[in-house]
Amino acid sequence: MKKRTAVLLTTLIVLFSFLVTACGGNSPQSAQPAGESTAEVKPAVGGSLVVGITGDPYNLATWLSNDMNSSMVMNLALPPLMATDSKGNKVPYILKSCDISSDAKVYTVTLHDGLTWHDGKEFTSEDMAFTAEYLVKHKLGYGLDMYSNVEKTEIVDKTTLKYYLKSPQVNFMSQVGFWIDVMPKHIYENVDDPANFEYNGVGYGPYKLKEYKKGEYYSFERVENWALANDGQGAYIENITFRVFPDANALVLAMKNGEVNVSGSALPIAAQKQLESTPDKFGIKKVNSLGYGYFAFSYKNELLKDFNVRKAIAMTIDRDALVNTAMQGGAIKMETPISPVFEDLVKSDIKFPAFDVEGAKNLLESSGYTDKDNDGVRESATGKKLEFELIYRTTTANIDPIANVFKANAEKAGIKINLKPVDPATYTDRVTKQRNFDINVIDWGVIDDPDSSLSTVYASNAQLNFMNYKNEKMDELLAKSTQEPSYENRIKLMDEFQKEYVNELPAINTWVRVNAYGYSKDFEGWDLTPGLYGVLDAKDIVKVYKVK
Repeated sequence: MKKRTAVLLTTLIVLFSFLVTACGGNSPQSAQPAGESTAEVKPAVGGSLVVGITGDPYNLATWLSNDMNSSMVMNLALPPLMATDSKGNKVPYILKSCDISSDAKVYTVTLHDGLTWHDGKEFTSEDMAFTAEYLVKHKLGYGLDMYSNVEKTEIVDKTTLKYYLKSPQVNFMSQVGFWIDVMPKHIYENVDDPANFEYNGVGYGPYKLKEYKKGEYYSFERVENWALANDGQGAYIENITFRVFPDANALVLAMKNGEVNVSGSALPIAAQKQLESTPDKFGIKKVNSLGYGYFAFSYKNELLKDFNVRKAIAMTIDRDALVNTAMQGGAIKMETPISPVFEDLVKSDIKFPAFDVEGAKNLLESSGYTDKDNDGVRESATGKKLEFELIYRTTTANIDPIANVFKANAEKAGIKINLKPVDPATYTDRVTKQRNFDINVIDWGVIDDPDSSLSTVYASNAQLNFMNYKNEKMDELLAKSTQEPSYENRIKLMDEFQKEYVNELPAINTWVRVNAYGYSKDFEGWDLTPGLYGVLDAKDIVKVYKVK
């Protein structure tokens, strides 16, 4: 890279006022809102909690896949270095502190004292350094992307580590600290084939994995006197068991029957209403998602490589019907490449093509896609039919009506859609591993730091670029945004990115959910902050206690 100028270095110093939220701040206890309490019952250790989740975790080794259920279940054993506060800001959690050099190329991080792996080994800065090296060496998932800018690490002492970056990166720790679990060096240092290694689930968090049966349950037990929970007393609930359900209806039925105490997966409106009908027994907590729902196109499909085909499909997406009918009002429309939650980044109002089935028909007709045999499906000039498979997870809330609304409108324009509902494991394998699909629909759990982190999803070489597209202009803009110290300048870069994104259309971002989680009033202390795991976030679940 070219040498940075003095002006840039001076500007970077101003960055600290912005970065203090992401890499510094209060301790885990004081940074979070207080949990609920009652006058009659004080929090005490004891009791068992049963959590219902829709779909089976793909793998206990969270480094191997981008699977929400795997991350949610294992976050009790492998909590993140950085967590989110009540406003969605990143704050240190397993980290005690994080300092950034004036040129944003050296990060010095310190762990809290008193943490050990559940098998008794010390949890140290060596584990963090090992994780950074191992994920890149073995090219594991998005960990490869997030750590690829690390030139070297320096172990200062058992709890302190320095990361030296190849180029300035303003969000390095808010990304790796939030998304990448620390790996146990003493277990993985001799593992040459992590994809086929059976990880035993050992962690360093407030709960340790006791036993599990894939497809049925995952049982955890409390770690006594875990240092970062309740002033060193550890969590209150003695045992937490995740039970796997095929869908939200089965999960809510189990809650009403007293078999499950809380939903780990977000619930659709209909399921929420079932619990709200008995307010003496159940409560609902809600938070706006930091992620969004989208339809994405595989560029492996020759027809979908055609921008006009992608644009025509985008013009058949009826956001009003999806949000108000299919999702029963449980979301808001997303018409911009970046979520409307991030108001500064969408003031430019750069939008996807509007819903216009007639316009889609005209675009396809003028592009040479006509229905030659009058069967309702258009063909290309070479006779290939515009027929695509839409793959989706059966456990995604409201997914059947979402898929059917999409299918109906696309077919009005002469584009045949074959629905392919699959279980979460099959979806992960087909879409994220093999990248063997035509069109997929799902929600991102969280897209955070969008002004400086979208390269992990949308860069041409990103591990999460399941679409397999390449766009050099987008790559250039995304690379600049990760290094640009000025927030205002990053907004300008994101405006340019959004313009180019709409000119590419690799995916059509469509809605932002309002995530809702049901819980039993036999337990109190529930808390909820924007993030990945709802009420099951490790920093929050440690405050929950049994009252009846």
